[in-house]
Amino acid sequence: MNKNDRGVIKWTPFNSIVNQRQMIDNLINEKNKISKPKLSQEQIEKNEQLLIEAFYEQIKIKIDYFKEGFILSTCSEISNIDYTFKKIYLKNHKSLLFNQIIKISML
Repeated sequence: MNKNDRGVIKWTPFNSIVNQRQMIDNLINEKNKISKPKLSQEQIEKNEQLLIEAFYEQIKIKIDYFKEGFILSTCSEISNIDYTFKKIYLKNHKSLLFNQIIKISML
C-alpha cells in the first residue's frame, strides 16, 4: 500500500449520496414499468378453461401475471378458485385476481 494512499477514508464523501442512489434506483424502476396488456375475449376464455382444467386435474401450471407495472411469473398447482371475489389461490401460498392473469401454460 502506498503511504500516501488514504484507503477507505477517500470514499467517505460518497456515503453522503446513499439516499441519492436509492432515489436513482427508484426512478429507474419507475421508468421500466409497463402498462397492463389488453387481452381479447378469446384469451380470457382460454385462460379460464386452463384454470378450471388445472384445478380439477391438479396439474402444475405456469402463470404470467401483471402486478404493479411488471409482468411476473409463478409456477404452482391451484388450491382453490373463488368465483365470488374472482380470485385463485395457489399451493405456493400466492393468490391472484383473475384480471391480473396474462397467460397460463401447463407444465
